[in-house]
Amino acid sequence: MRVALCAAVWACAMFALAQDADLILYYDYEDFDGAAAIDKSGNGRNGVVEGKVTSEQDAERGRVALFEIGSYIDLDGENWPEELTPRSGMTVSAWVHVKAISDQAIFNARASDATWLVHPEIRGDGNYRWLLRSDGGANLFDIRAGVAKAGEWVHYAGTYNGSQGALYINGEMVGNQDANGLIAKDWGMGARVGYNIDNNRPFNGWMDDLNLWKRGLDEEEVRMVMEFGPLPQSVSPRGKAAVAWGGLKRIQN
Repeated sequence: MRVALCAAVWACAMFALAQDADLILYYDYEDFDGAAAIDKSGNGRNGVVEGKVTSEQDAERGRVALFEIGSYIDLDGENWPEELTPRSGMTVSAWVHVKAISDQAIFNARASDATWLVHPEIRGDGNYRWLLRSDGGANLFDIRAGVAKAGEWVHYAGTYNGSQGALYINGEMVGNQDANGLIAKDWGMGARVGYNIDNNRPFNGWMDDLNLWKRGLDEEEVRMVMEFGPLPQSVSPRGKAAVAWGGLKRIQN
């Protein structure tokens, strides 16, 4: 009875999270429409592939995206809708599998006033980075923590809830900083997955389940997204979803 109740609570929590209107972008990399990465958040924010980003089958994760060096997904930051732009909070979450340790951008955006807005990164000095800036370029926080790893899948999640920034690696908090204020108001000079706007810090490897939120997820939500993904279709007995399906079965058993 207790196990069944636990499974039911998790299932309800997952459904609520999946229906969360604060999810603004989700690439599961299951498929591409020509040169476009398909957004599964319901917001229709398909991204244009520049260079070579391809969907591949991975033994552990199912279908994932392979980024060749210098390739990226363009999110058309200049025309990104205001209602989908994080201001009071934000979360960036993704599975990453890099070929080597170097400065590599998971996601990057730059505001119209030339402020570098956000840096979720693997760092060449051997850690991970999570940074957000406010209007005009002032740091809200700059967290550098964890031990960067190559040659294996690692789950990265950076969160900001309006009072604290936190960095999670494989579901465990590795660093946090108190902060308050609004995030820079637009992505007017561009937004990309896998490459900085100034063509620096190229992502080199595989990526899966990239999702962006306009609020800071809490620790339990980070772990649920890590295990199951943010949408109901992530829990199905096929493809990469077998990982999530197996996790759900473990809860039920």
